[in-house]
Amino acid sequence: MDKPKLFTVGPVWVHPDVLKEMSHQMFSHRGKDYMDLHIEVIKKLKKFMQTGDDIYLSTSSSTGIMEASVRNCVEKNVLNLICGAFGTRFSEVCTSNGRIAKKVEVPWGKANTAEKLDEALAKSDAEAVTVVHNETSTGVMNPLKEIASVVKKYDVLFLVDVVSSMGGTEIDVDGLGIDVCFFGTQKCMGVPPGLTVVSVSEKALEKAKEIKDRGYYFDFWVMKKYSEKNNTPVTPPIPQMFALSKALDLMFEEGLDNRFKRHKKVAERVREGIKDLGFGVFPDEKYASPTLTCIDTKGVDPKSILQPMKEKGFTLASGYGKIKDQTFRIGNMGWITLEDVNELLENLEDVMKRIQ
Repeated sequence: MDKPKLFTVGPVWVHPDVLKEMSHQMFSHRGKDYMDLHIEVIKKLKKFMQTGDDIYLSTSSSTGIMEASVRNCVEKNVLNLICGAFGTRFSEVCTSNGRIAKKVEVPWGKANTAEKLDEALAKSDAEAVTVVHNETSTGVMNPLKEIASVVKKYDVLFLVDVVSSMGGTEIDVDGLGIDVCFFGTQKCMGVPPGLTVVSVSEKALEKAKEIKDRGYYFDFWVMKKYSEKNNTPVTPPIPQMFALSKALDLMFEEGLDNRFKRHKKVAERVREGIKDLGFGVFPDEKYASPTLTCIDTKGVDPKSILQPMKEKGFTLASGYGKIKDQTFRIGNMGWITLEDVNELLENLEDVMKRIQ
């Protein structure tokens, strides 16, 4: 098996067995072959996500379902938790769809807290709360369990972006009371991009009934209608579905707890290694993500690091948004091991010797 050289934050290195599954010959997405595949994938996803809610498959990026969550679940007012670029995007999606968004925002590198959410909801008429669980721009993983416990106190919907965390840490959808939980396959799931998965609660579906002009492509009730026939409203990305099914098999084979522990251990090794090289960890380490590390270069131009690493065959992720000139990121999503990261850190050390 070839060794991973792609340490971005998605798309990620894909396991050869998963890639092989994408070579299946195509068939009609309205026939029995497709229905059998659909049933198989949904069954595995429900087990993986720990939910009895409906699960829909969308031929789109995760941002499409981010917009769907707003169009279906917010009639007027929404409260957005923000700690980085993608929390900001969620808020922008709300306002661009004509909703009134109130921001509960903390500085980049900090985490959203249950306490601040409680304060905001106590004086809010929001119909829903949005949160990005794992803020990819900063490397912060928000305390989802604590945030969820506050949401449960109020009669609001809980819309959660788990794009860069699902598959890298445990997310008990039903236990947390998440109404809309969505992610793309190209990050911790270790599958090529093009497919987004979303679970939708009965409460969210009932709310959607009240909202006019939900559109068509991202209407949850249209998705539900086709899902009940083990299908999708529009053409699904069949190769990605085969790949996702195989990826889930590999995850169950590894053991989910083992998989989540591996992500945590590898991320800790990355943080230890970059500190040894004189760098810093950008986020508050109490909330550091187990699936990626955002690295403070301490004044070193990130480009002077990323390009030499690329020449060595290692692709890292540049910084994002307003911190792009002071950071870069190392992803350890999917199938990355300690051995892979140690090789990466050895090469990064060599690069640093050359530029110092």
